[in-house]
Amino acid sequence: MISGFRKSSSFFFAVAVALGAGGKVASAETDRVARMPKEHASLFKTHCFDCHDSASEEAGVNLETLSYDVSRDMETAGLWQKVLNAINSGEMPPEDHDPIPDDQKLQFLEDLTDRMVEARKILGDTRGKIPLRRLNRREYANTIESLLGVRPDVSQLPSDQVGEGFDTQGASLFMSSDQIEQYLATARIALQQCFDAKPSSDEFVRRVEVEEQFLPKYREYFDDWAGKDKIAQAYFGQNSKKPSDFGLIDEYQAKSYANIFETHGPILRWYFDQPENKTGGAMIMVPKNMGMARIKMPSTPARSPGRYRVRVRAGTYAQSEPRYRYLEFSNLATAKQRDYLGCRFVSASLESPEIIEFEFDQKPGQSHQLVIHQRTHQDRADKALWTAKRKENGFGLHPGVWADWAEIELIEPSDQVIEAKSKILGQLNRRRETEFVTDVLKRFSRRAFRGRQPTGEYLQRIEAIYQELRTEGFSMDEALIESLAIVLSSPEFLYMVNEGESDSDRLKTTELANRLAYLLWSEPADETLMSLARNGQLSSPEVLRQETNRLLEDPRSERFVRDFTHQWLQLDRLGMFQFNGLQFPTFDNAIREEGRNEIFETVGMVMREKIPLGALLKSEFVVVNDLLAEYYDIPEVQGHQFRRVKVEPNSVRGGLLGTVAVNAMGSDGLRTSPVERGAWVLRHLLHDPPAPAPPNVPQLSRLDGEIVSAREIQKLHQEQPQCAQCHRKIDPVGFGLENFSADGLWRDVEVIKYGNRNSKSKSFEIDPQGRLPSGETFSGFLELRSAIAKKDTEFARGFVEELIAYALGRPYGFTDETLVDSILNQTQENGFAITEIVHLLVQSETFQSK
Repeated sequence: MISGFRKSSSFFFAVAVALGAGGKVASAETDRVARMPKEHASLFKTHCFDCHDSASEEAGVNLETLSYDVSRDMETAGLWQKVLNAINSGEMPPEDHDPIPDDQKLQFLEDLTDRMVEARKILGDTRGKIPLRRLNRREYANTIESLLGVRPDVSQLPSDQVGEGFDTQGASLFMSSDQIEQYLATARIALQQCFDAKPSSDEFVRRVEVEEQFLPKYREYFDDWAGKDKIAQAYFGQNSKKPSDFGLIDEYQAKSYANIFETHGPILRWYFDQPENKTGGAMIMVPKNMGMARIKMPSTPARSPGRYRVRVRAGTYAQSEPRYRYLEFSNLATAKQRDYLGCRFVSASLESPEIIEFEFDQKPGQSHQLVIHQRTHQDRADKALWTAKRKENGFGLHPGVWADWAEIELIEPSDQVIEAKSKILGQLNRRRETEFVTDVLKRFSRRAFRGRQPTGEYLQRIEAIYQELRTEGFSMDEALIESLAIVLSSPEFLYMVNEGESDSDRLKTTELANRLAYLLWSEPADETLMSLARNGQLSSPEVLRQETNRLLEDPRSERFVRDFTHQWLQLDRLGMFQFNGLQFPTFDNAIREEGRNEIFETVGMVMREKIPLGALLKSEFVVVNDLLAEYYDIPEVQGHQFRRVKVEPNSVRGGLLGTVAVNAMGSDGLRTSPVERGAWVLRHLLHDPPAPAPPNVPQLSRLDGEIVSAREIQKLHQEQPQCAQCHRKIDPVGFGLENFSADGLWRDVEVIKYGNRNSKSKSFEIDPQGRLPSGETFSGFLELRSAIAKKDTEFARGFVEELIAYALGRPYGFTDETLVDSILNQTQENGFAITEIVHLLVQSETFQSK
């Protein structure tokens, strides 16, 4: 039975890291225990004590003396986790022992799983103490930008190691001493860019004639393939000669040449013959094996930050698919990767083209290589769709847009970096070098340390480094850059240091200002907020509320909406899978990214307009743009701006459950997953998270080769005790979402495609009936949504607990329950409005303490 107990467990390690020491945490300190029912002692006695009692202790495991208080300490919890893993995986008891009866195993696993969830909370509870933590990557980038005006590249910095929870949690934000060099190098580059900055005076306007980019490239393809085809045909016409006589490797290469030209030659001939390609401009199309047809704009200079406008003169083809009438704008981050920036619909005809405009902001230190193209999947799905269409019509995908020209222009230069440079260097005369450098280092260090005054000893050491560099021949600016880079690599900058008032757990007002700013802006407090803090005015609840409102109304609060929402709802799963393009042709890159934006825009509107939080569960409106409205079949929505659109009460849209993003996350890109969807609902909407999936659960091998419905798969899972404990809670919720396909569109039948290139299919009627863990039953999605919407208090409780964890950089703990109850009681009348929840958290003693 030794193999059933692994020498380590992810649970044990995670909690040890969270506690920092891995020591004992007495459950008496929290007055909460996670105790296994004593009735399960008979299972150990019958099936385990032969090998793991006080007399034998195989592998050093003695279950006879194991405390039934699972939360007693880390060692006890770790051993119970091993027991759970061993029974779940079927390794315990071993094959030469009698198996545990299914009903007894099911009850044991269910009880132990529940106790382990509770034990994690108890042992991970920091009792309200906020651990020291470093700035995460996004906070670091924002903080550097606020100081230097330059957006640094943080890709080489230590990752934020977020497993569960948020990237603000101190237990995840560790680093080794050798990684300080990475911070030093990053700071040095940013400082160099700041010091090299000069006022932007040069205009930047560049124009591209589309035909000059497209036609020569396609002509080159055509001539190359035609030439190779000519060689191949010559070989086939004189079979007495060897392939090498024609410069061919073998007959296979000759056939490849012939096949390529047979496939693409007629299409390119057709392309060249179209009249709109002969008088200027060109079709934008995505042919197979010809690369991505895109308008490639000149790179924007890194020395010219600001707001840019792109203008494209374009028209659309009436016979093309609607989704191809959009122009997609991307930043060519690498040769193979494009970052989505946005889409614009082209409505004008070829006879009367229109000017399409798109604007974007470029941060100091960045450069953009903008490309303009039709909507794509950005993966092999585009080629698969082209091939399938060609089999139907002999041509492939019809172009959606013709473009004449495109231009890019800097319309609002940014002086952000110039202002930052001026603030760093100050007004002192550089000729009085010692006085000048002392002043620069002192002021910059105080700003970098977010209001904390550097010690005299620290400043003396930095000044000594500066003087040594000058002695070695460094210029004044070079020595300053090196010295300031050291400041930006100091623990006082990299770590969120909260000293608190003397003899008190209360934060200093300057520390409170920074905690508030990092919560809502993910950057340090600005001068307005810091001035109020230094003057002691931030101690006033009225002033604190006014400042909280100011920060919420500032555009930078969008960071809070996006960063918190992305992690709270675990939207990272949206990018985990490639979707089968043949099966889901309309779920392309634009839908994926705008679906993510829909969640952010909805949460942002609910917050700004003080709409009841329950609107995220059910509402008679959606927040969409033209692209998503078309996808959802919502008429009369024009323009790329997100706006509130009314839907009918019985619409399947309205609330998070009806969004493409949530439903796409509950799939694997091929099929829906009632388990993923049900678990997501339990975790994020019902505040009733299921236990983590156990490791090494046996697969359903008897389903190999069979095509069965999603409901049948889950039904078979529940036949196994180690699976049934979770599935019977999760799956009935997920079934209510089965009318949404993997791409979030409504369906009445589940169609499973299989065979070579999905040549076969099998259909199943969808049964969307189910029940919630609290017992309410539903017959379909609308009833499921209504039942969940009634649980807005549970939803609000989960939201507040998650916000506390995000804001304070530590897991939610039992000591926070009083605060949560207070916030819910005070916001219930206004529907748990997000802004009021934020205000009450900020005003709380918990938020204002170390």
